[in-house]
Amino acid sequence: MTTIFDYATQYCLTKGVKASYAHQMAILTRRLPWFMETLTVDDVDGYLAAALRKLKPITVNKHRRMINTLVRHAVSQRLIAPFPRPIRAVKYTLPPVRAWSREELSSLLAVATKMTRGTRHCRYNVLIPAWIQVAFCTGLRRGDLLAIERDQIRGNRLALTQEKTGHIHVAVLNDAALAAIATLPIRGRRIFGDLISEVQIVRVLRRLVKRSVKVGSGKFL
Repeated sequence: MTTIFDYATQYCLTKGVKASYAHQMAILTRRLPWFMETLTVDDVDGYLAAALRKLKPITVNKHRRMINTLVRHAVSQRLIAPFPRPIRAVKYTLPPVRAWSREELSSLLAVATKMTRGTRHCRYNVLIPAWIQVAFCTGLRRGDLLAIERDQIRGNRLALTQEKTGHIHVAVLNDAALAAIATLPIRGRRIFGDLISEVQIVRVLRRLVKRSVKVGSGKFL
């Protein structure tokens, strides 16, 4: 018999998931007294109902998603039979998103221009201000910012297809953004993606936010 904790551990190792996700799954499954071979939909529904009395719905929904991931994988491996009905849904509302003000963005830029170190190809005090300026003008997701290519800019207009939606996005770059782009070294077709990886930009922006505006996320500028 395989405990859900052991199964989750093996799943994370096999799939090569991010360390943060593996840690969250370990915390959840360590306290669940289940064996995968005998797990039922009633077991899962009962846990979710009990968890909703103690935890926020958005947290319980994350638990539901992780458990469901393990169940789907176990079904694909023929360890268990498909559940006779779906796991109960967990309704939740996302907290309202507040955009950073111009003053807060100015604070981000001021701290970014004083950052030390950098990637192998560009210093952070050059790269990160350019990232903030372009993100402010375009409102693009992180992955799309990394994918921007120089030939997608005509004059002061940027046009690209968004990866998540497949929609064409057109944005006007202001003089500050264009000037910041001009300071970046050219390593390939991509303006940012050839200078820094997604993992690196996440870490750097997280550090920048903590040092400047204190609140918020660099995931979406």
